[in-house]
Amino acid sequence: MDPKTSQVWSFGPFSLDERVFELRRNGRPVAIEPQSLRVLLFLIRERVRVVAKDDLIDAIWQGRAVSDWAISGAIKAVRVALGDTQKEKTLVKTVHGQGYRFIGEAIARSPAHALAPKPTVLVRVFRTDGPDAQHDYLAEGLTEDLIHGLYGNSGLNVLSYNTARALGADMPAPIYNVTHIVEGSLRQAGIKTRITINLLEAATGRQTWAERFDLTPASLMAGHDLIRDRLEAVLLPQQRPPERQGRGTLRSEAYDVYQKGRYAYFRYEPQAFIEALAHFTEATRLDPGFANAYAQQAYCRTTLHVFGLPGSDASLDPAEALARRAIACDEGAAPGYARLGWVLGYRGRPHETVEAFEAALLRDPDSPEVYLAFGETMNRLARPEEAGTLLDTVFSKDSYFPPSWEFPQGHRHLLLGNHDRAIRHFRSVLARVDRFMPARVQLLRALWETGDSEGAAQLLAETRALAPKFSLAHAQRMFPYPVASERQALAQALGGAGLQ
Repeated sequence: MDPKTSQVWSFGPFSLDERVFELRRNGRPVAIEPQSLRVLLFLIRERVRVVAKDDLIDAIWQGRAVSDWAISGAIKAVRVALGDTQKEKTLVKTVHGQGYRFIGEAIARSPAHALAPKPTVLVRVFRTDGPDAQHDYLAEGLTEDLIHGLYGNSGLNVLSYNTARALGADMPAPIYNVTHIVEGSLRQAGIKTRITINLLEAATGRQTWAERFDLTPASLMAGHDLIRDRLEAVLLPQQRPPERQGRGTLRSEAYDVYQKGRYAYFRYEPQAFIEALAHFTEATRLDPGFANAYAQQAYCRTTLHVFGLPGSDASLDPAEALARRAIACDEGAAPGYARLGWVLGYRGRPHETVEAFEAALLRDPDSPEVYLAFGETMNRLARPEEAGTLLDTVFSKDSYFPPSWEFPQGHRHLLLGNHDRAIRHFRSVLARVDRFMPARVQLLRALWETGDSEGAAQLLAETRALAPKFSLAHAQRMFPYPVASERQALAQALGGAGLQ
């Protein structure tokens, strides 16, 4: 966005300053996820017409396939930020069958002062050089680590990790207002990992800074911090370094193994869950006080138990014990409480579940992963009305999301009886991750309950081809609703569809 043509849009008590990319109400900043703020800005600019969903996809998501939830979630987040939640909308109106329109009276003016815009940074996922992908985990971990580190600096706007993954090597659309692009690569050189960083001006592609870092396994964490600090010094030369939060371990080798575990887990494959657990277990062997590694062990052991995978525990006792150990190691960290809530949800202890998730959010109120886990746990407790607000908040924190983040919305709609919407969500998940078994289970139920026996039979045949040993007992363990009517509905639908 050209600073010379940037506007300040005023409407009612609100102002939206394009130059600093900030929404204010009566002069005070309003919390809103950046992607939703881009939607609002686009609607204001195009206020003379109805904006179709395809227009939003082209302008905001750069033509990528996104679900209806992504669009409706962004609109809802805009309305919440503006307080436009009553039945009769006064600012953002839905024109059924056509799209959306901003109907407020917006006045554009030039900025009254020469306030310098915040740098807006896109950190692209780091590349790995070489014949194999053995260091892909490190590239992904460094990218995510660097984004989170820069995000904590109030002097910067930083695109989220999921946004960076979605954009790939593409140039972001102008409405993203990206001023700087960070690119990097990793290459193994003996025992050292050579990391090369380039900082580019987004408008011209001109390289403004580059540096090379040679890290050993022992200097990995310190090297990550050094890269972040050097970038901040270049982007914000007048700023004093902000205070930092720790990563939960001071051992580089434990941190390295932990990153391998996270990389493995999010492949969503049975063997990957087993690999992830081994990595997280090794991380706590290397550092017995590594709270987050215990929390992730609890998550993995829950997954293995629920999916009935090899090496799973007979009960969820070990998973609960690991989550509680994470809390004992670091009572101020959110992951231990979040994983405890996840385990207790499967154990059918609603009161303790809610307490654990609320404790996690008290410690990290901006974590979309905690809101997501809390929302899906409310679904599994057969409380979809409570899940709705939590899942909407996920989008308000990060509007680009992996497939697993969409599944809970489908689950919620199914429990509420909105089968058509649920089916669309489940199919969207499976289009991206074919082996995502929870979506297969609930899609099978939804198809059977809507009378699509042919579609259910086809889905069941595909599922048996992927997981020949998957049974009704596995599905019931995956969704242990504490409400008898929901347990019966699940069993009747899956049994009727032929799952035994």
